[in-house]
Amino acid sequence: MQKRKIILYLTIISILILQACNLPNSSATNTPTIDPILAAGLTLTAAAVLTPATEAPPTFTALPTLSPTPASTTTAVLTPTPPFAYVTLSEATNCRVGPGVAYDLVDTFLVGQTIEVIGKHPFDNYWYVRSPKNPSVNCWLWGFYATGGNLGNVPVLTPPPSPTTAPAPSFTAQYVNSGSCIGWWTRINLKNNGPVALKSISMSIKDTVTNETKNSSLDGFQDVNACILSTINSVLDPGESAVVVAPSLSANPSGHKVELAVTLCTETGQGGVCTSKTIEFTP
Repeated sequence: MQKRKIILYLTIISILILQACNLPNSSATNTPTIDPILAAGLTLTAAAVLTPATEAPPTFTALPTLSPTPASTTTAVLTPTPPFAYVTLSEATNCRVGPGVAYDLVDTFLVGQTIEVIGKHPFDNYWYVRSPKNPSVNCWLWGFYATGGNLGNVPVLTPPPSPTTAPAPSFTAQYVNSGSCIGWWTRINLKNNGPVALKSISMSIKDTVTNETKNSSLDGFQDVNACILSTINSVLDPGESAVVVAPSLSANPSGHKVELAVTLCTETGQGGVCTSKTIEFTP
């Protein structure tokens, strides 16, 4: 249909051109003449307008191919498994000479340490281990915070006997008398009423009026007689009594309240197990 319209329009234009060419050229009528070249141009222009333009097919630009970014991978660091039986700890744990808090402390192992296991308790949750710090030291480790490997063939060991608590010493102290030589001395009667022998003594005497304080320490027990020190008795056995002299004060304590702290120990040098008492008196 469109093509027919185009042909019709072209035919009409052609007729008009021909008629214009055949018209007489008279200057009297002033009839305009159509320029053949102009008409031909109009014809071509009409043809171009009426003829639908053929559109070039759209050109598609290929999008760049996106390569997927590889996900980052973390390289696992493999820790070699020890060939021996071992445990590691999730909490720091004490290691003792026996399986329990009553035993003496040997070492404290930290989180993450690899600890070699050389034995286990027959029924309780304790491992007998070798110290990572000192291979010559072995001790019992509580297994509550311990996990490990290669534990299937660990031998069962007999734990050491429970430690026995050393008996506590006990004594009484009583004021005897006071006197003066170079200074003012005080005598005290001691009685060992405990189950163990006593071997050393320390004393601190204070005049609460003058605030003078004197201290002394001695292995064994010594008295004074007529301003002369007696022979030292090295041990105060259970049930025995002894009179000892306290450090001398420079001022007369008569009528003053005096405090005397006495400490007796089961070993020399104020070692072993010690016990103390404080007494008050007025000379």
